[in-house]
Amino acid sequence: MSFAFENIPSVKSERWKYSNLQRALKDLSLTPARLGWDGNVSLLSPHAPGAMEYGDTQLWDLNASQTKDIKFITSNDIIDVSAKDGQSLSPRLIIDVKAGENITIIENHNGDGVYWKNAVVQINIEENAIFNHYRTIEESEKGVNTLFTHVKIAKGASYNAFTMVLGDGFVRNQIHAEIMGEGAHCGLAGVNLLASTQHADTTITIEHQAPHGTSNQTYKSVLTDKAHGVFQGKVHVHKVAQKTDGYQLSNALILSPQAEMDTKPELEIYADDVKCSHGATTGKLDDDPLFYMRARGIPEPVARALLIEAFCAQALECIADDVFAQTMREEIAKWLTSRA
Repeated sequence: MSFAFENIPSVKSERWKYSNLQRALKDLSLTPARLGWDGNVSLLSPHAPGAMEYGDTQLWDLNASQTKDIKFITSNDIIDVSAKDGQSLSPRLIIDVKAGENITIIENHNGDGVYWKNAVVQINIEENAIFNHYRTIEESEKGVNTLFTHVKIAKGASYNAFTMVLGDGFVRNQIHAEIMGEGAHCGLAGVNLLASTQHADTTITIEHQAPHGTSNQTYKSVLTDKAHGVFQGKVHVHKVAQKTDGYQLSNALILSPQAEMDTKPELEIYADDVKCSHGATTGKLDDDPLFYMRARGIPEPVARALLIEAFCAQALECIADDVFAQTMREEIAKWLTSRA
């Protein structure tokens, strides 16, 4: 399969300047394939959300033109999006959460060999509903995963999402959330554990389009070897969205001098009665607590692991499912053990 690179975002685009997708796809020999999902292609949205304003939705359009895999979800579910060597996949999930419902969905993204998954997830959350959306992304060394999620949140509804990125490969996790109704909430969190030459890009836009809405972004990244992490988080408060409360935090922990983290937090506010803040830090492990723990007989690898686990803990607090939260703690411990 040859790629029409004029339809692939390039680093000349402001929101893609840290992630060279064209280079990641160069020279890949792939064949269009299917996951075997059912679905009616005619029901797809013809236009990507935010296409005119943000200009970075080419992959949504590409998915719409190529997908044969569509899954409709209205209740608790676990979805595996797994690629095989040589595959080019374009799956789409369409999730509809009815008014007053409380559902949880877990997505597991993985694969073997060389592949590209260009996935789109469309979510509609009706009034006073709660949607807990959990993801793990663990791609192969030569795997490419471009994931575009769009969510609409109605009055009094809540969207709570957590993503853990580990493994290898190239990952672009792009989220566009629209708070459409009064008193709605959007909570996004994640842990990125990056090693080797892995590249992971988290790009977020949260649009507050109604009053009394709240949003929270909390992302923790741990990088070693020659890994490259990206966090671009934008909170856009429209004029009508008075009494908005938006919070954004990105913390990165660099364990290797060759690792790199690019962070770009943004606030775009047109309302005059809001409470919005953002923070971003990038640094190495603090020597003082490490020295304190070693002075009390804790071996250095154990002390470092404990500090890194504590660093990641804040992002895990949004997970309402105790079993999934424990699984994520175990994944962090496993990753730290493998890096020791």
